[in-house]
Order: sequence, then structure tokens, then C-alpha cells
Amino acid sequence: REVRDGELQPSCAQAGPSNTLVFGNLMDPESRVAQLVANQRHYVLMGDLGTEPAVTYLKKVDPHAADAPSAH
Repeated sequence: REVRDGELQPSCAQAGPSNTLVFGNLMDPESRVAQLVANQRHYVLMGDLGTEPAVTYLKKVDPHAADAPSAH
């Protein structure tokens, strides 16, 4: 049978606090990891070099960024 989303997790994802690491199938648009990368906060290291990395990072959201005065 096919493994369901979230059914298997590597130990680093299990041990991490508050779902810091998310493991899943990026090819499945319904998976949690694919939904996380669907927003514009994701990036990959050296992806512009054509390395096609398997790890994707999400930029930190600053809840006070909208309150800060513009630098322009």
C-alpha cells in the first residue's frame, strides 16, 4: 500500500520541537509539506546553481514587520 502523509517520520523530525522539521512528499499537492512550500516564504540553498536540493526552508515571519516604518 502507499504510505499516507505523516505516517512515517525520520527521527530528527520526531525529536524536533513543535514541528520544526516537516517530512513528506512534495509531489503530492495534498501533503502538509507541499502545502507549506506553496506559499512564497520557501527557498532552497544554491537552487539557482541547478543542484535541485531536496531540502526546502521557510523564511521566518516577523509579526511586527507591518508595524515597522518604511525605510524609503
